[in-house]
Amino acid sequence: MALDLEKFYNVFAEWAMGHGGPSAAADYFLSLGMIDEDQAKDLVKRYEERVQKVMTGGPVIKPRHEESWYPGALETDHCWGAFRERLKEKGREDQIGALNEASDTIVRLTPDPSGEPRSARGLVVGYIQSGKTTNFTAVAAKLADRKYRMVIVLAGIHNSLRRQTQDRLITDLTAKIPARWHPITDVDGDFDLTRLGRETRGPAKHDAVGYLTSQDKTSLLVVKKNVTVLRKLLQWLNKPSARPALQTAQVLVIDDEADQASVETNTINPLIRDILRLFPRGTYIGYTATPFANVFIDPADSDDLYPRDFIYPLPPPDKYFGPEMLFGRDVPDLDKDDEQGLDMIRIIPDDDEFRLRPRGKADLDDFQPVVTDELRAAIHWLFLATAARWYRGDKSDSSMLIHTSFQTSVHEKYEPVIQDELEKLSEALETNDPTLFSSLRKQWVDETTRVDAARFGLTPLTFDEIAPLLSDVVGDCRIIIDNSRSDERLEYREDESNTIIAIGGNTLSRGITLEGLVSSVFLRPTNTYDTLLQMGRWFGFRDGYEDLPRIWMTDFLRRAFRHLALVEHEMRQDMAVYELQGITPMEAAVRIRTHPALRVTAKMGAARPSRISYSGARLQTRFYRRWDRTWLENNWQASERLIAAAMRHSQQQTLPNGGALFRNVSVNDVRTFLEDYNIVLDQADMSADQMLQYIERQNAEDDPKLTRWNVAIIGGEGEVVEIAGIKVAASVRAPYKEGGEVADIKTLMSKADLVVDVEGLAPATARGMREAELKERRINEPGLRDKGLLVLYPLDRVSKPRSDRSADVREEMNAVSSPVGLAVVFPKTSYSDSERDAVQMTHVAVELAEYPEEVDTDADVYGTTN
Repeated sequence: MALDLEKFYNVFAEWAMGHGGPSAAADYFLSLGMIDEDQAKDLVKRYEERVQKVMTGGPVIKPRHEESWYPGALETDHCWGAFRERLKEKGREDQIGALNEASDTIVRLTPDPSGEPRSARGLVVGYIQSGKTTNFTAVAAKLADRKYRMVIVLAGIHNSLRRQTQDRLITDLTAKIPARWHPITDVDGDFDLTRLGRETRGPAKHDAVGYLTSQDKTSLLVVKKNVTVLRKLLQWLNKPSARPALQTAQVLVIDDEADQASVETNTINPLIRDILRLFPRGTYIGYTATPFANVFIDPADSDDLYPRDFIYPLPPPDKYFGPEMLFGRDVPDLDKDDEQGLDMIRIIPDDDEFRLRPRGKADLDDFQPVVTDELRAAIHWLFLATAARWYRGDKSDSSMLIHTSFQTSVHEKYEPVIQDELEKLSEALETNDPTLFSSLRKQWVDETTRVDAARFGLTPLTFDEIAPLLSDVVGDCRIIIDNSRSDERLEYREDESNTIIAIGGNTLSRGITLEGLVSSVFLRPTNTYDTLLQMGRWFGFRDGYEDLPRIWMTDFLRRAFRHLALVEHEMRQDMAVYELQGITPMEAAVRIRTHPALRVTAKMGAARPSRISYSGARLQTRFYRRWDRTWLENNWQASERLIAAAMRHSQQQTLPNGGALFRNVSVNDVRTFLEDYNIVLDQADMSADQMLQYIERQNAEDDPKLTRWNVAIIGGEGEVVEIAGIKVAASVRAPYKEGGEVADIKTLMSKADLVVDVEGLAPATARGMREAELKERRINEPGLRDKGLLVLYPLDRVSKPRSDRSADVREEMNAVSSPVGLAVVFPKTSYSDSERDAVQMTHVAVELAEYPEEVDTDADVYGTTN
């Protein structure tokens, strides 16, 4: 009987992955007489082609020399196969292809199971509520198929998230093939030695050896990042009897929400490191959508959790509601209007904010929430939106979030107030109250006009179609308080509709999923990037009701989320540049744009950055004191002096935009300019003092750098101005509305201006290139490797918005004198040089004056509670 090579390939590949690769597998099966030489060559070729295909997945920031061992999942893989079938049952078959490719990419970056013992550290950067759990479930399944003996999932710091994660992993991973898994924890209990001692299904009761040496099963633990729990886990694994097994067992540690608690230094971080130290063949993969803390861990500390082996930004999912879609985003490409986002944000007036949340601890006892017009509209919208979903035949879970404070006493005060509102609403619906129906009709018409269902391929509905369902929807509603002190937790009952109003704070602010979230009231202030993004439970997927989500918040928070859309965009742009340049994780430090009112992250512990290198940085002024004539004229005069100095020592080159370029300007002239030019202090990422320190360090090298600069004046499309005798059309940069004296233009520099001094690169060509490609082109330009670029932008004094769409969020500059903008581009130095030449940080960002940093009083989440 002829050998079926297609079927035999799975046997061949399975053996190859565990015993040294395809050549070793070919020799083995040849020695058994199961294949001949031609068949061996065919099998090796298939294996290597599939390995190469998997290795093209990315982009990935990884070491320059990558192990090429993984040919992708096999048709005979039981764990991945069972999970794939589960996805089909859940109606998510269309996601399997992308998920398979992304999880293959991550698995390929883990150590070769048949190679020398090696541990690994990686970081996967996803999006808020975007399917990170699904991704790490796929990775766990594929590594279990590769004989990993244990999977440990660190599931946040709250019981609610641990429980939800455990439930999903049981349902999606272990339930279909229970004979393949040892679930050590369960939905009702975290890791506990006493409970484990009563466990009768385990291989040797509470002895870790049996779990680690099992040949046909993988153990699964889902544990909180809690001191007591992690100590118990460490104690269990570190028994003398288990140590020999630990030397050979492959263990996967998945750190969900890896930026939370894991980089905190005094408690959780050392325990995680102690656990990982037990696994010579352990793979640690952190998952987060907000990696701001993780990338600041000291990469020189090989024992810490810095992702030294890979950083993988997951591709954006289809149909994902992220910050950009909901809040819009400033577009650095000046040829395009800013992204405005969907019209789903409703503003709570400042006068109503403190009717919905206390001003501070001193007001806690006397605070009593009031059902303002905005809160009432949000409650009504929950029922209108849910009725619309029911009319469309979708009776799956539907939720409203009320998150105004982290204080548990505030949550408790909300419940009777909301309950009373529901009772009044139910009674008015039963009696067909004409005032209520008129108000609901008006709200429905207004909302559906502002967001058209047809845009998402959905059929628009009239109020008369959904009105008959409203009474039943209200009757279906439950109020749930979910916090560290509540007995009830957010739970969606199976086999019935769930219409839920969830009231909470910290336990609802990270990782936890509110199913079918259509209405949110959010007032929780914070001054950190990661906390603010993670609180956005409204991010995610809204299949079948894309037209219905609405969010009520202050305008301050709306603008903060819009800015964070730009932070996220630029962070991923940097990752793309690093991948193109072949920069390793040890060389990468993802740059984070600093907002004047937001700190990077609340708890960075030892990871808190104290030094910064300007290597490869692009900086630009975004704030202008438009009504301060002295301030504006000082900057104009400083610019004229710089240009006059450049003219004396360099030949002027006319640029296609009507501006001018001067090459090889002395660093002394640049230093004088930076000393004279005024920068608004609120712009924390643009410090003249720190730039001057960095330049001085570069000048002092044995092989001095930044001794010569190129200086450019950029022409625009505004009024013609004269600066140092050069006539040029000013650039139009309309600021955002309601900025007052300090005009915020957000983006000054076009991406094409990055390469304004690159020889032979036409502006039209530059505009058509990606920003990552432009940065790479500049870095690789031989004549620019040691030179900085300083760019001046004479700005149009009036600067009207570019279009009617832009005028929705921007206003005229109307400066009393012509402003001049400044951008500085530093050349890229080597990783070691960047470290050596780094200068002391004066600050990461300015904290919010009106919102002092909050103390988490929900619970001692890191401490001794289990």
